[in-house]
Amino acid sequence: MKLSAITKIVLVLIIGALIIIPQIALPDAEFSGADDQGGAAITSIDPSYVPWFESLFDPGDMEENLFRFQQALGVFGLIGCFGYLYKKSRKNEQVDNQLSK
Repeated sequence: MKLSAITKIVLVLIIGALIIIPQIALPDAEFSGADDQGGAAITSIDPSYVPWFESLFDPGDMEENLFRFQQALGVFGLIGCFGYLYKKSRKNEQVDNQLSK
């Protein structure tokens, strides 16, 4: 299956729009995690709430490193899938060329 040049250009434009439109529509948007929202909800319900324990370490660095590791796994997984599909298409082309001879 081959995509025409017009189809490729349209797909790139759609991807670009999906990246740019949210930035234009919500320029001051703040993306916070569920932990931040949970803490804000607790303090809005009971401002005198005191947590019953403190964490032994700051999860900020660990959380950031785990997120980076997850990103790397995703990228390598995508690269592996694209490589597999590329090799499969090349193999199919070779088989088609041999059959047409």
